[in-house]
Amino acid sequence: MLLRPMPLTASAFAPFGAVLAHDGAVARTVNAGTAWRTDLDGFADRAAGTAPAFAVYRLAPQCLPLPIGLFERHPGSPQVFAALTVTRFLVVVAPSGPDGSPDPAGARAFVGERGTALRYARGQWHAPMVALDAGGDMLMIAFERGRSDTVEHRLASPFLVVA
Repeated sequence: MLLRPMPLTASAFAPFGAVLAHDGAVARTVNAGTAWRTDLDGFADRAAGTAPAFAVYRLAPQCLPLPIGLFERHPGSPQVFAALTVTRFLVVVAPSGPDGSPDPAGARAFVGERGTALRYARGQWHAPMVALDAGGDMLMIAFERGRSDTVEHRLASPFLVVA
């Protein structure tokens, strides 16, 4: 199976979570009028007993075409990634199949750019984050119970994301 990524937009990504961005229509003035704050929704849907986790992921560069064979999800929390220094990044998501594992037939791929953040919905299957072209850092925010809230699943047959 071949998968072609599309731009990471709020409407295209909505079934899997949210694209997080400043919205001047709902922003409020802060810092004595020198900044505008947009509050972002997204962490209300988390499991009891979870605590905030903040981390910086330093991603090695990868190129397309890229085989995707590993998916993960976080049943206790949504997960946010914000591009700090990564110029372009690949996001691959898949719905749950009838058995609860990721369904590659429904997989979608997106390309995001620096300055963009996204929130995976709680329990959403996704491939590990990928830096395209050049490596860099991404901020990760989630709620975790203990050391991690990660469930991994390896596909029997990886598929290929192509340019």
